[in-house]
Amino acid sequence: MSENARNMVRDTATAHSSRKASPRRSATAVPAGTRPAQTAPKQPWFRRDPLKRFPGFGFISVMVMAFLYLPMLIVVVYSFNGGNQALLWKGFSLRWYAQVFTSEAIIDATLVSLKVAVIATVVSTVLALAFVLSAEKLSRAGNTMASLLLDAPIVIPEIVMGVATLSFIRLLGMSPGFWPLVFAHVTFCIPFVLMPLRARLQNLDPAITEAAADLGASNATIIARIQLPLLMPGILSGALMAFVTSLDDFMISNFLTSAGSTTLPIYIFGLIRKGINPSLNVVATLLLMLAIVIAVGTSLMQCKEDA
Repeated sequence: MSENARNMVRDTATAHSSRKASPRRSATAVPAGTRPAQTAPKQPWFRRDPLKRFPGFGFISVMVMAFLYLPMLIVVVYSFNGGNQALLWKGFSLRWYAQVFTSEAIIDATLVSLKVAVIATVVSTVLALAFVLSAEKLSRAGNTMASLLLDAPIVIPEIVMGVATLSFIRLLGMSPGFWPLVFAHVTFCIPFVLMPLRARLQNLDPAITEAAADLGASNATIIARIQLPLLMPGILSGALMAFVTSLDDFMISNFLTSAGSTTLPIYIFGLIRKGINPSLNVVATLLLMLAIVIAVGTSLMQCKEDA
């Protein structure tokens, strides 16, 4: 046997004997005399956030929630009041609900508000969608300028918007009425449709439309069969926001309403000036229920989109 072969055998035997002499130890073995490291327990959610450890945070949160939602609850409860005063309980009754549903003035004002809100929602949604789909074809400066002009109604005070719109329609030889009111509502509803549309468009993969174009799809086909279905959650969310905003507007509508085009908020304001009665609680409760339905619908669509 050669010298190299003898050395290899000797090394193998040495290694084998050393493995027998020392028991196998795992890579995570803990040295003798020491305690294994303990994993820190997971803290509750209310302790992980430093803000929640602020003194009085819970009390302040409860007070803020009560300040925001307790008046709404009081309005809902007193809408079932049987007395003639809005805040003096005389027993449970549906008397004022029957009066609201049979009042021609309230029904007419509600119909005007619904007509204005529906038309403004449809027109503002179409215009916002057209801008979002064509914005990528604009230059960077043009896109920025157009976005600033369309978003301006959000930052401009409503009283300024109302005065400006009234002055503009006067210059055109028009008088306050239904269609000037619709024009004003379309103007300030567009930004509320743009916000969810932009957010939705940013989450879309541009490779989808590029692949469709490479396969020979026309622009109309890409928009109708790819972009519109993918943007539909944003379209619906923006349309609902625009509808609620238009239905709830008071300041701008106050400058542009006339006889026969009085919206529901303007009519409610006129009732308040004459004195508060339980019918106002009923109207407020119905509007609150409508807002809750729209909010729940929007949340369900968002959850479906995330899933």
